[in-house]
Amino acid sequence: MKTRLALLTLSVFFVGCVPAPKPTISLGTGIGNSTQNSDLEYGSQPRNYASAIRDYFSSRLKHPKGASFQISAPKRAYKRKGLAFGGDVEWKGWLVKADIAEQSRTGRYHSAKPHIVLFAGDQIVEDILGSSHRLITIVDK
Repeated sequence: MKTRLALLTLSVFFVGCVPAPKPTISLGTGIGNSTQNSDLEYGSQPRNYASAIRDYFSSRLKHPKGASFQISAPKRAYKRKGLAFGGDVEWKGWLVKADIAEQSRTGRYHSAKPHIVLFAGDQIVEDILGSSHRLITIVDK
């Protein structure tokens, strides 16, 4: 009777304590052309990403006419949700790093601020201030 009660108590305690499954990230190594698979997963590379970034930040900067942009080439990347939200993949697409130096009203340039710009196709999904982010993983090195 005591062992039965102990087993019942332990089984009630461990109900729902199943580890969450790990999300799988395919890197286009399946059957067929790997570029076709990566296009399906990450979408097509943004075509006019430099002009899209300039247009996007023109409404967010105080003095956009004098701003200086250094924009890197797009790379495939994905972003996970935080651990509190399960850690699953939230976004897959293209990442572009941009350093933006804004000109002050007196004509002097402020130091460049790094930004991470996330694309889904040709649309900007999010911009993040900084040069790195813990939840973002770059697939193309």
